[in-house]
Formats: sequence, C-alpha cells, structure tokens
Amino acid sequence: MKLETPQETPAGELSGQQAEAESTAQNPMHAAEALARRLLGLRARDARLSHEAVALPESTSRLTALAKARVENGQALKAIVQEGGWPSREAVGDEASTAALQLLLHAEDRQLQLACRDLILASVQEGDSPAIHGAYIEDFCCVLEGRKQWYGTKFDPTLLRPFPIEDPDGVDERRREVGLPPLEDQLRQLRGTAQHRT
Repeated sequence: MKLETPQETPAGELSGQQAEAESTAQNPMHAAEALARRLLGLRARDARLSHEAVALPESTSRLTALAKARVENGQALKAIVQEGGWPSREAVGDEASTAALQLLLHAEDRQLQLACRDLILASVQEGDSPAIHGAYIEDFCCVLEGRKQWYGTKFDPTLLRPFPIEDPDGVDERRREVGLPPLEDQLRQLRGTAQHRT
C-alpha cells in the first residue's frame, strides 16, 4: 500500500534519486538494501543531533538543527512511502523498518503520521510488520487526536507518566499480546533514565 498524495521532489535531489533508481531498478534485492541503509542513516543523524541537543539543552542552534533534520527526515520518509509503500520488516528488515517507525514518530508532518498509521496497521495485519509497531503508531495517533491510547506507550515527558489509557485494567494484557513489557516495568525504566540524566 502507498500514500495517495502526489510526490514533490526538490530539483536538487532529482538527479541523485534518478541515478539511484536506475542503478537499483534491475535488482530489487539491491534496492531493498539501499533503502535499508538510507533509513538507518537518517535515524543515525536524528539520534546524533538529539544526543547533542540533550547534552546542551540551552543551545538554540542545536535545537534548530534537530528540528530541521526531523522535518527533512519526514520529507524523505514521505517520498519513500509514496514511491514504494511502508518500509515493512518484510521489505527492508527489522532494524530498518524500526528506523522508519522512529523517523515517523519524530516527524513534524501530522498528516503523514496519520496516513502511515493505516499503512502500518495493514502491514501488521498482513504479517509483514511486527505488532509492536502497530501499538506504537496507534497510541501516538490516539494522543495526537485527543483520544485515550490503548497500550500506554506514549508518555508525558514532564510528568513521566503515560497519557490517559483506555481500559487501564486491561493494558498489560494488550501490551503482552504485542510484545511489550508490563507498563510498570516501562515506567521504572523511564524514571530511572530521567534520574540518570539529572
């Protein structure tokens, strides 16, 4: 499944993308490997800039660089999805598919996130993506739309607690079904990480 919106490519990127498309058109395996490397590279840049921004949070230039990179990463991911559909585990492997999800969750394009939710959930239904990916994007979009989340994966960064959860008594069972640890375990880990930073 692909996004239905028209693809817009900046003129400067066109020749590089055309060359890559020509070199991979005859070899789908090579194309998948190239796409996986690209997704991992985009995630690595996001992680590096995020680490730098956290290390020096008062630096507006670092925060600006991170925000700019996330917009660009979102645009790159949108082009990838428009061209070939959601980069599922079946298409690009576990690590690169997880990288695509992380890029999506960090993107500034809310319409892209909502559109990709449907693609990811369909991919999970078809067995091409892990159920945990569906849980993360479903919760993300629930909170984005002002609804209660199902799995408790989306946390308030200030209060260090999950945003409201639908049927909280059943959350750990739902989490177990998709491969997530009990919510209390994730809360302990999150709070431990926050204490380590301070």
